Amino acid sequence: MSITSLKAVPENMKTSIIRVHSYRDKNLQGTFYNLFYGEEIAFGSLTELLLRIEDMMDEMDYPQASVQSRRFDAHCKRAEKVNITAASLAKPDWKAIATFKLKVLFRQGASWQGKLTWAEGKTEVAFRSALEMIKLMDSALPQFESSADSTKLSG
Repeated sequence: MSITSLKAVPENMKTSIIRVHSYRDKNLQGTFYNLFYGEEIAFGSLTELLLRIEDMMDEMDYPQASVQSRRFDAHCKRAEKVNITAASLAKPDWKAIATFKLKVLFRQGASWQGKLTWAEGKTEVAFRSALEMIKLMDSALPQFESSADSTKLSG
């Protein structure tokens, strides 16, 4: 039975676990887990993470989007379940530098609203947009000096 045939999404599918393994020059890489996929999925960028989570929410139809996504091409994009390959699965030796629990409660105004918990900081904060969620994650992650910034300072 598919999740779309259910009247309600099980509570344990409403939360995703995000593990950040690398954060350099504002580019994060890591894994995320949701019971919907049943496996930890690797992501190579913030964009990839956000689009995979959005596709998952579209597939589950939870939380329901209040507006239809606009696109440059005329064809509506259908939600696609992540193609899980060996390359996209987490490696057991990866150590997380930060772990977040993400619970998106609403998708209104073409954005997300919900709660983000930073596990290491033992802090939960409500966010009002995906951008605010990204800024919260950034504030919890270790800030490394980029190579471009270090040459500006030394030059």
